[in-house]
Amino acid sequence: MNNELPLVSIIVPVYKVEKYLNQCVESIINQTYQNLEIILIDDGSPDNCGQLIDDWAKRDERIVALHQKNGGLSAARNTGLDNCHGEWLAFVDSDDYVAKDYIEKMLKAAMRDHTNLVISHYYEVDEISGEQINIKHNPAKVYNIDEFWKLYYSPEKNFVPLVVAWDKLYAREIFEERRYAVGLVHEDEEIIFDIVKNARRISIISNSLYYYRVNRSGSIMAGIHASDKMNQVILEIKKTRTLKLMHDEIWIGAIGATDDLIIDAINSKALFNDAKAREFYSEVIPMAKKNQRILSKHGYKLGEKQRVYLAIPGLICFLKRVKNNFKKIYIAR
Repeated sequence: MNNELPLVSIIVPVYKVEKYLNQCVESIINQTYQNLEIILIDDGSPDNCGQLIDDWAKRDERIVALHQKNGGLSAARNTGLDNCHGEWLAFVDSDDYVAKDYIEKMLKAAMRDHTNLVISHYYEVDEISGEQINIKHNPAKVYNIDEFWKLYYSPEKNFVPLVVAWDKLYAREIFEERRYAVGLVHEDEEIIFDIVKNARRISIISNSLYYYRVNRSGSIMAGIHASDKMNQVILEIKKTRTLKLMHDEIWIGAIGATDDLIIDAINSKALFNDAKAREFYSEVIPMAKKNQRILSKHGYKLGEKQRVYLAIPGLICFLKRVKNNFKKIYIAR
């Protein structure tokens, strides 16, 4: 390895991706930036992936093959973080692949902008049709923490590249005292607050450098958004993040987070009206009203719609429930 260039560790969790793994690894070893440490973690995969990563490690001295019992995506990423040595880190999902200049362009942006987190854009690769779709870009610029959260909660943003673990280059210190929550779906959303806080300055570049596979059968994300349980998980993550933004006095982010949480709490109660939805609503509405008072003292206002919702939350829930029931009756007819 060239000691004059910073070492970049690329962490690849591997599980049930025998069909896609070679394309993924080939895209990494053929990077224009060569000073890489490539960590392949076999997360107890029941197919031939374990043997494949051992074979790759024999072919390229930059590759480290690790094996562990199945612990899920977060556990595999954490194993990579615990065993990497690079000044910079990147994650690649093992059913995806990257452009040949993926690392080079992001590292150049970090050096140019004096930032320690770089976010690129991506293509969606449809597994069925083979079509590659260049996804809408967020504005390319250097963001401080306030500017990032303003973008994050903006209705015009492309949310996915802002929150996922892949499509990013991280300075090592971002993960110095932080790991992914094991066993938690939406782990990327759970950790994003600390990543942004630790990064402080963030480059978003306009290049689409990552190829994200969609419509793949067996994917961990397949059908996840239809689950009521998963919906409850993301609501709790959003509530915790809102509290953190308020605590750290990141007012721009706190406005967006509180606005978002008010809508979620009312919609959840109107749609499900079960014990968990009612409990979440009863926690969030008083919290949001408190946030509103604090934000107002600092010269910030919640959105107009959210202010109306907070003024008459019970009536809004009732009206939404009536509307939902009417839709069900209309569809049934």
